[in-house]
Amino acid sequence: MKKVKFVFAVHNHQPIGNFKWVFQKGYDISYKPFIDIMLKHKNIKWNMHCSGMLWDFFVKEHPEYITIVKKLIKNGNLEIISGGYYEPMLSVIPKVDRIGQIKQLSDFIKNKLRYNSSGAWVAERVWEPSLAKDLSKSGIKYTVLDDVHFTSVGVDVNNLNGYFVSEDQGYKINVFPISQKLRYFIPFQDVSVTIEYFKKLASEDKEQVVVLADDGEKFGMWPGTFKHVYENGWLDKFLTALEENSDIVETVTFNEVLKTVKPLGRIYLPTNSYFEMSEWTLPSSIQNDFDSFMKQNENNERIKPFIKGSFWRGFLAKYEESNNMHKKMLRISDKMQKSISGKSQQNNSAIQFLYAGQCNCAYWHGVFGGLYLPHLRNAIYENLLKAENIYNNIHNQKPIWHKTDFDCDGSDEVLYESKSQNIYVSPKKGGSIFEFDILKNNYNFSNVLTRRYEGYHKKLKDAIMNNNISDSQELTSIHTDAVKVKEIGLENHLYYDWYQKTSLLDHFFHNDTTYDEVYCVKFREQGDFVLGEYNTRINKNNLELYRDGKVWFNDLHLPVKVKKIITPLKNEGYNVEYSITNLSDIKQNFTFGTEQVFAFSEYDEAKDNIKIENIKKWYRTDNNLKTEIGIESSKECNYWIVPIYTVSMSENGYERTYQGTTVINVYKFCLEPKKIFKFKLKIVVKKI
Repeated sequence: MKKVKFVFAVHNHQPIGNFKWVFQKGYDISYKPFIDIMLKHKNIKWNMHCSGMLWDFFVKEHPEYITIVKKLIKNGNLEIISGGYYEPMLSVIPKVDRIGQIKQLSDFIKNKLRYNSSGAWVAERVWEPSLAKDLSKSGIKYTVLDDVHFTSVGVDVNNLNGYFVSEDQGYKINVFPISQKLRYFIPFQDVSVTIEYFKKLASEDKEQVVVLADDGEKFGMWPGTFKHVYENGWLDKFLTALEENSDIVETVTFNEVLKTVKPLGRIYLPTNSYFEMSEWTLPSSIQNDFDSFMKQNENNERIKPFIKGSFWRGFLAKYEESNNMHKKMLRISDKMQKSISGKSQQNNSAIQFLYAGQCNCAYWHGVFGGLYLPHLRNAIYENLLKAENIYNNIHNQKPIWHKTDFDCDGSDEVLYESKSQNIYVSPKKGGSIFEFDILKNNYNFSNVLTRRYEGYHKKLKDAIMNNNISDSQELTSIHTDAVKVKEIGLENHLYYDWYQKTSLLDHFFHNDTTYDEVYCVKFREQGDFVLGEYNTRINKNNLELYRDGKVWFNDLHLPVKVKKIITPLKNEGYNVEYSITNLSDIKQNFTFGTEQVFAFSEYDEAKDNIKIENIKKWYRTDNNLKTEIGIESSKECNYWIVPIYTVSMSENGYERTYQGTTVINVYKFCLEPKKIFKFKLKIVVKKI
């Protein structure tokens, strides 16, 4: 019998933009009680990674936590792991930012904690082979990844009893596999289950290094875990059991393993993450098929290691909003690197805002809210726009329209950028505005989320139909099929948009369309303009968009031309001049609507769900942003205003989230052949 070396590591993180009370709650029910119990067990060695935002919180709000950490380090009980300061997805940010983020966290650990960290936490264990070089160049000796990274290249899970060496262009990195079995055992199973597993490993009488590295929040913040881990004493019992079974298992740090155990060999790992991530990145339409296939083969240990879905970058194809944020981040990073040099306070601030805008959580969606949480997306844009403001002030940014393939889809977008606002237009997607930044607010008013079908919606519908809804406070792993809801009636909000929610989308509604059909997407679209591509022409300060399309009129598909000219206002807002031409030889009655969306900070029942007839002007105040948005029409029209609510999964259950408000100016008119209907819109933004 040979002792098992058990590497116990926790990763603690709260995203940029999360509410201060969440940080404090995390401290009260997870981070502080966890470290207090670890401090009591003087024979236990462990490892910890905290993202920079949490370290900042501890330094400012709870210096006593820093004191405990230093004590544990001094006593030899605790090893601190570095990584990207703002928890970026390292593989999808520029290399210069990868190295900069790692250096910043390593410097913090060295200067504040008096510890030289040689390990790096890779956010969500999203691995791409090029990371090996950049980690190595950053002074990192090791990282930790999931066992599925290793089994997917043919390593037997029973042979993952140590660590491996990988490299890129000769730059080496040691890589430890995380045991999925322990991830599911701890802390959900009885302590005896894990101890029996260690006894089994020890009985094999060979060198065994086994790693559990997982979210620290599962010890207190995940549903039901505070009672289980602390009130019922699971963590204290677990550590006591480790101490009582020291003849078969010893706790060690990563660096102790590197010093005493030789690597198992050289390995080259593919793009990968933990298994669940590979399922979440798949298109929603096939997730349930993938899930069924996995269940059919869950006991087939021969082929199971080679089954995987997509990889993290799939989110950039799955969600346009994620891709737009990502490409905005790349654009700001490029501006920083090309134009800001030196170590002035202003330049350093710009880099910090850029780094904060790279925090990974808002860019994707799995079990946690992520992309579906407006406050997380808003925080990304807020920080990126703060960096852009600094750039604009340094370079005295002049107002300009220019064409570039912003979203990297092979078609040019047309971007207006100035010191006061950005207006990004996609000719390919209905000639619509997909980003509308008010720079003095550091706020993107187009930051809404389209309502999409998600694979887990089927589970929700089935559970509601079968009256099989579970208590959202009961103890379960987040990686289960249990259906929890945070409110009754979510099925009444499961509607899906067939187009991306952007502004200045041009609808030709069936003439019988009513306001009540808008929220539930039951209206009949007669034109091909919403998804159609517009031609463009930049004319000094104006952007002209025009399309010769078709509109169904009874059984005829008749030609119609839409032209709209966007003119940015001097400060914030824009004018739009519309002209709609009946190109056919038939007199036609039209119900035309131009749709706009606004990402208000919270829902206003009186303003965001209403039909107003025969008016010209509409205004909506956002008290949190101290801003008023107005739409002024040159002609009387109807205003159809509905909220955008999504239904998504979170760790606490399915939830409904307000994403913004849709405003449609609806005009009813009749056009003789070759005649033109014209009107103007003015979108005004005022500080209040």
